[in-house]
Amino acid sequence: MNGPGSVITQEERRRSLEAVVSAAQFFRGKLLRATEGWPLDYLKESRTEEVLSEDSPWKVGYAPEASTSLVDHLAAQNVAYSTMEAAGLAVRAGDGSVADRFRDQLMFVARDAHLHPTGFIGIASDGEVQTASPPTAIHQASMALTGVEEQIDLLRGGAAPVIVDDPMDAIAMSRMSRHSGGQWAAIPVLGDGLSTAQVRMLRKFSLGDTAIVIASGCEHRQKLTTGYLFDLALYYDRVRAVVLPHSLTAIGAAKSGPQIINHVLTTARPVLTYRVGDVPTTERARDPESPDDGPGL
Repeated sequence: MNGPGSVITQEERRRSLEAVVSAAQFFRGKLLRATEGWPLDYLKESRTEEVLSEDSPWKVGYAPEASTSLVDHLAAQNVAYSTMEAAGLAVRAGDGSVADRFRDQLMFVARDAHLHPTGFIGIASDGEVQTASPPTAIHQASMALTGVEEQIDLLRGGAAPVIVDDPMDAIAMSRMSRHSGGQWAAIPVLGDGLSTAQVRMLRKFSLGDTAIVIASGCEHRQKLTTGYLFDLALYYDRVRAVVLPHSLTAIGAAKSGPQIINHVLTTARPVLTYRVGDVPTTERARDPESPDDGPGL
């Protein structure tokens, strides 16, 4: 099995990428054909059921609970088990049997800098969001993003990327943006946030010069957000930060309507003034629009 950093042939890479595309299509079909179950309830409760439309740019899917649904589907398309493993889609047990890696999860496609589908983000029935795909020769979480392809028209139209924690936040805010002039394109990140490679990738596809970070949740979570503000400031002329109250999430703000979310985003502060508690973000860069003459981010 090819792991991260492995040297693979162009043919092996092509087969792995095609397997991920086939998996994404399989998951998408499962969700669109569903008539009941927690995934539908979850989307409705999140007010993001628009992804159930075939025309939605967010091609959210569902990985069935059965142990070999995807494996059987791919095998029927003559995809080799070794390719499924190399693409991070299947796992092999000690007895040699091959089973699905992803089960009973909502699935979001993660793409590389060429917008090729390389892996997945998953949401479990308890709402936990995680990077579902393991590191492989075609996929590393720190070098892939979700939400760029889905909002490429907004980004190329000058929309400011808005960094949020959860894919549900991104979908809700993207909808609000499309209904109010297309000023924002919400990009979900997980774990420790954006890497330099991800910022570079995002900049490649966005034509605007502003980026906004929404920091929500507890103070510890907000402090994690500060870790990638500097990278954003290297690639965007204006970096803004919004600190939401602990009781309000990004999706909660989006649910409140376009007026609320537009107010939140248009009143975002330059990173120079962004603090978590009494701790400034950092002192390694400056926001050129800030009136303060002292050291900035």
